[in-house]
Amino acid sequence: MSPELAIFVVVVIAIVGWFALGTHLNVRKGHRFLEWLQSGLPLVGEKTTLRWLGSSVVHLQIENAREPFRRVEVLVVLEPRDVPPWWLLSRLRGRRDLLIVRTELRSVPKIQVEILDPQAWSVRAIEKEVRQQQWHPVPFENPGLQVYALAPVANIAELVAEAERPGLSLVRIGVRRAKNSFEMQWRLPSRPASAARAVFETVQRLARQV
Repeated sequence: MSPELAIFVVVVIAIVGWFALGTHLNVRKGHRFLEWLQSGLPLVGEKTTLRWLGSSVVHLQIENAREPFRRVEVLVVLEPRDVPPWWLLSRLRGRRDLLIVRTELRSVPKIQVEILDPQAWSVRAIEKEVRQQQWHPVPFENPGLQVYALAPVANIAELVAEAERPGLSLVRIGVRRAKNSFEMQWRLPSRPASAARAVFETVQRLARQV
């Protein structure tokens, strides 16, 4: 075997091995997060449909959503650990495991606001969008968050304090009157300190406030 062929074989084995290991790690993490979510899902709906989108996204569709929701989706978005170059690039861009709770409310929200962590990969397109639509930047005392609104919002500090109660790092609170949209995002540590029930209780309380 020539040296070039030997190097090629080693590289192929390394890539395939990494892919297998990364997929295994993500599937294991995904199942662990799913077990954690079980205590909170009944608060927002009676029946859940589960889909894996590749090895990096777990999608949960909540049917017969409870008040104040008409529809609820929960996504666990994992780092792409199965593709080494993409994983490294995404890490450098700040991508971490993420919990997204995306809802449609039964009533029109009273406010329209975007509270964003500008360092998070998942909100960069959103921040660009609201800037293009000329949403107004709102001064806020937390330097890690950027706030945009179409009209004055008086209770931003209360919304953030409530969103941080589960002990997860807040990435987004997004409230839009279009389609009665209300979305929250948090970074997911390997082992969340609080129960998932606390997360969904927070989502319910905030949904009633907005």
